[in-house]
Amino acid sequence: MKKIVSLALLLSLVFSVTACGQTVQTETDAAGNIETSKAAEKAQESEEAAPTESAATDTAEETTVKAEFDFETKTVMLNSGYEMPINGLGTYSLHGDECINAVKSALSSGVRLIDTASAYGNEEEIGQAIRKAIDEGIIQREDIFVITKIYPGSEMENPEQSIQACLDRLNIGYVDMMLLHHPDGNDVKAYKAMEQFVADGKIRSIGLSNWYVEELTEFLPQVDTVPALVQNEIHPYYQENDVIPFIRDLGIVVQGWY
Repeated sequence: MKKIVSLALLLSLVFSVTACGQTVQTETDAAGNIETSKAAEKAQESEEAAPTESAATDTAEETTVKAEFDFETKTVMLNSGYEMPINGLGTYSLHGDECINAVKSALSSGVRLIDTASAYGNEEEIGQAIRKAIDEGIIQREDIFVITKIYPGSEMENPEQSIQACLDRLNIGYVDMMLLHHPDGNDVKAYKAMEQFVADGKIRSIGLSNWYVEELTEFLPQVDTVPALVQNEIHPYYQENDVIPFIRDLGIVVQGWY
């Protein structure tokens, strides 16, 4: 039962949180949670994206695209031009057959977003579950959205090697979204490496996890691509009311983890 609860907490909701009785948006990240994107007044599942209300701003002379939510298809359009499902499954603490079975079951039940990370140590199982689901006709690769992350320290110090290792472990052709897991002394270097992988067609969208106003203000002028997603701790008990509007005004989808 504890594992089931921890799994639920590893899903992500992206939601715009203001205050009690106001709009709430959430997501799930480092701990793997339900992934949901939303701009409505109620939070959904475990991960949710906050819709942007203002025109996207420019960073490094590149204009971002306003995030648009479609609640019929339960997707949000990222500034990278790709659609991301609102609801998803975070996989922190899942390993071995338990991980494979949980991911396959989620995909069979209609979940189309899977969140993992190098630090979770389960990318191989995630990839195996996805390939099995494809082989069994449960899904097609283009139907799902897979997020992974690289971690500070040695992974960001050698980002090309670390990014390729994530791709190799997943072994699903390409990654829909790759995030930097936390700020680090080599985060700009690592982000630029991700930008190159996007140019090479191996990653479709890139973003950040656990980045706040001060970190974003320093980081964004140093990179060429506006992040498509920022995944932070956001939930009813930790609402980040100052951070969410700041991120959304940049044309970036907010995703809250818990």
